[in-house]
Amino acid sequence: MGKYDRIDAFGIETMNKEEYGKRQEYVLKKCKCATCPTYVKGDAPTGYCYPLIGTSKTIQWEKDCVCATCPVYKEYDLSHTHYCTRCSQVCQAMKQEGGLGQGGAG
Repeated sequence: MGKYDRIDAFGIETMNKEEYGKRQEYVLKKCKCATCPTYVKGDAPTGYCYPLIGTSKTIQWEKDCVCATCPVYKEYDLSHTHYCTRCSQVCQAMKQEGGLGQGGAG
């Protein structure tokens, strides 16, 4: 697995708009966000690990995270947690890799 594969676990870079939408629907259907102690009832959309869903506008405190038990997490070999408050898999992976794509002082 290459460095970029760790960042783009969902393969969004190679998807067209229709494929992206179908994958997002799949993630929303399978995710366990609503069963998490951190989740605030009524917060939507869930599936925070998926790019462009965004973080929660409602959750203010992180509690025990269930991300690692989620079928989406396992299927896509995700590697972070608390997507609801910290940002998607892609976002957290980019931060961990040192801000890839952010440009830099040359």
